[in-house]
Amino acid sequence: VFIANDLKYRPQPLPVGEYFAVIHEFPLEKEKSYRVVLRLKEPQIFVLAYFEKSEAISNAEPGTIVWFRGEPELLQKTGNPYDFDYQTYAIRNGIGHRIYLKTNNFQILKAEKNMNLPERALIIRDRLLKIIENCGLKGEVFHLVSSISLGAREELEPETTQSFAKTGVTHVLAVSGMNVAIIFVVLDLMLKFLKRKRGGIFLYALIILAAVWGYALVTGMSASVLRAAAMFTFIVIGKNMSRHPNIYNTLAASAFVLICFNPSLVYDVGFQLSYAAVFSIVYFHPSIYGLLYFKYWIPNQIWGLLTVSAAAQIGTIPFLLHYFHQFPTWFLLANLMVIPLVSVIMYLTCIVFVVAPIVPYLGILMTRVLDWSGQAMLFSVHFVEGLPYSVLDGLYPSDLTLFLVVLIAVLVSLFIVYKSQTALTCALASVIILLIFNNISTFQQLSLKEVVVFNIPGKTLIALTSERKTIWLTTDKNSNAEKLKYYTKPYEGFRGIKKSSIICLSDSTNINTSRFFQKSNFIDFEGLTLSVINERKPVKPGWKNFPRANIIVLTEKSSYESAEVQKYLPEVVIIECRRSDQESSVNSSMLKTSTPPKVLNTTLGGAVEIEFLSANEGDKKILRCGYFN
Repeated sequence: VFIANDLKYRPQPLPVGEYFAVIHEFPLEKEKSYRVVLRLKEPQIFVLAYFEKSEAISNAEPGTIVWFRGEPELLQKTGNPYDFDYQTYAIRNGIGHRIYLKTNNFQILKAEKNMNLPERALIIRDRLLKIIENCGLKGEVFHLVSSISLGAREELEPETTQSFAKTGVTHVLAVSGMNVAIIFVVLDLMLKFLKRKRGGIFLYALIILAAVWGYALVTGMSASVLRAAAMFTFIVIGKNMSRHPNIYNTLAASAFVLICFNPSLVYDVGFQLSYAAVFSIVYFHPSIYGLLYFKYWIPNQIWGLLTVSAAAQIGTIPFLLHYFHQFPTWFLLANLMVIPLVSVIMYLTCIVFVVAPIVPYLGILMTRVLDWSGQAMLFSVHFVEGLPYSVLDGLYPSDLTLFLVVLIAVLVSLFIVYKSQTALTCALASVIILLIFNNISTFQQLSLKEVVVFNIPGKTLIALTSERKTIWLTTDKNSNAEKLKYYTKPYEGFRGIKKSSIICLSDSTNINTSRFFQKSNFIDFEGLTLSVINERKPVKPGWKNFPRANIIVLTEKSSYESAEVQKYLPEVVIIECRRSDQESSVNSSMLKTSTPPKVLNTTLGGAVEIEFLSANEGDKKILRCGYFN
């Protein structure tokens, strides 16, 4: 805790100026730019940069020095409901600023490279990947093999990553204990002769540990490979001291040492999943494996693989539900098909790295077999994904619900193993608490009436929710359910929404239902009146449906006069603009009224949440109003 507080990164604003920086990672091509992490020379911090596309930046390597002119801005939190908090994630990884650079604002310097150890490791990884690429491995299979063998998963297609996640084998895309174990097995076979020589055991241990940590460095030092490398370090050192390490102590010691070096690892999803899976395997696998006995080797190996997968899944289920909101139902079949192929791909890749530079023809031949193995893995994953009910999606348990479910599972396990009456009593009590909490939560969802204005640059998205039904309002005519699902799906999941629809706002739209009435800029939603001012000035109401506007939303494209807005006597004004003059203009005008409205800016504070009542005309409708987070 003390180390975490001492090392916590608190980014500060940077002035406009000229900066020298070192490219920290290979440029990643996006639709309109190249994404690069820069290591500034002064101050010594990391900056996330988006470069305008050019040949100079596309060919840049880690260690390349770049000069640029501009003002790196602080990363901002979007504050959208249940959205991934990228700002916090980036700061925990030492990145607090970002900047967009056009070609005339940066220059690659033709000077000697300035590389640190991680950047040198990335260069080595790139050279190794070039070997298998030059041997003929192309396309998605090349990216898959790169990810499995060396942790280079940046170029993998999102659809492929999603397929692996839906089938419960996404762990094979992250370099983990299995990869480190294969490296260990290969080196152990090659270095066995050292154990027979006097003093050779120390050289053996030194080479093994150097290779394991070198591999961890080349693969990007992900949380899962760090865990495996740290555990292997303790095991190798212990065995060379004629000590037989306890696996639980080894697991705990490796976690403690890693957290001391980098306390923010505890927030890393890979770190949590890796340790949960290993602990679960160690604890549950012997019991599950002992349920059946097979005389022959092949059935016994299959049973062992299935039981390891099942044991690992037990420990990772809470994390899968919390982070990914889905559960793969065919994970046993997927692991049975994929894990043997991981071993084949790892061994073949190691052979190609060694053989190809010496005997190119043999390297090409082995790469062809590697290509078949990669294709077989992709086929297996897509086959399992296509099976009926391959994934249970839309699982959004609250933190309390998830905690109670895990607690019940632990207590039931203790009752089964130790026949403890206390554990059974506590489990039944937890079930009752869970049922009560879920009933209260359901009642709250059914009685909820709210308006949420999201924070999306250049677009307007508003959720009108009542009784587990949501109407989505957008000003983008090209928006549809698929394009908006990044924002709508988490909100609907956590709010328990059963039915939703999308309406595109335009000046010509007129919609009239029992809950929703729209005419031009004005909307009546269960007695609450909104005015969304987009490109045109607000239309004067002049009819009884809109005697006043409870809420006015001024979009980024809106053209208006603050005095005009004042005529509608709103209770809340929501601004979607980065211009400070727009907010100050509204504030100064509204302060002159007897009951000034509350002015909120989504760009500054994130999404705005308004809870209201369906009340009669003249009654106060808005119960609560503020930023969502």
